[in-house]
Amino acid sequence: MRLFPVRFLPGHLGSLGAALLALVLFGAACTTTARPELSERDPVNTEQLSGVRTEPAADNSQVIVATAVVDTVFVYSRPDGRDDGIEMSSPIPSGGPLVFLVEESEPGWHKVLLPIRPNGSTGWIRETDVTLARNRYRLVVSLTDFDLKVFQSSELVLQATVAVARENAPTPGGRYYITELLQPIERDTLYGQYAYGLSGFSETFQTFEGGPGQLGIHGTNDPDSLGSNVSSGCVRLADGDIEALVGLLPLGTPVEVIA
Repeated sequence: MRLFPVRFLPGHLGSLGAALLALVLFGAACTTTARPELSERDPVNTEQLSGVRTEPAADNSQVIVATAVVDTVFVYSRPDGRDDGIEMSSPIPSGGPLVFLVEESEPGWHKVLLPIRPNGSTGWIRETDVTLARNRYRLVVSLTDFDLKVFQSSELVLQATVAVARENAPTPGGRYYITELLQPIERDTLYGQYAYGLSGFSETFQTFEGGPGQLGIHGTNDPDSLGSNVSSGCVRLADGDIEALVGLLPLGTPVEVIA
């Protein structure tokens, strides 16, 4: 997998920090050109939870995001820790925190959506390994309509035209979430001003340009491509729209892709 020098802006969810050099492994299935140098940004707008209701809202008005507070999170198939489980490291390769989207909870455990193949995988993690935050934002992407909508609870706060994948490399429909926010050091690229990494992966490419075929949402220096099928799996936005999202969306924001 290819390495790229980046600046990582450290801090907890909801704050921005000072820049330092790090390395990122970002293999998004977005374009056939070489990926740019990237720096990670730490998004905003989360509400830390302590001693309150931790179930996601049934009406999608809020979700619960879990952020790792240990170096290694063990993920199990059941909420008892009796199987071998899998290990997931924090920070992730780009330098940001490991986050999960909480699906349900029971004493001592959270069932979470996982940023691994196959898409839609879930597992159980110990509640002591994470902190929780409430997130009231969600994205809905319609591939056939070339449309992206951002909701805060039930309120539509942004709607934008997007470019999506080619027919021979389609973006798989499903429910994902934002795992990282990256900023190209060189801005005049097909990645535009910012790139969000998602928890999902291409079902066409097991690897892509040296990376894992991760799905993403990013800006573009080619606004004429919006409203068309041009990418290898990612969703492209106008730079002005992606910049607006950076001021709104925290890590863990759910993304529903409607194929």
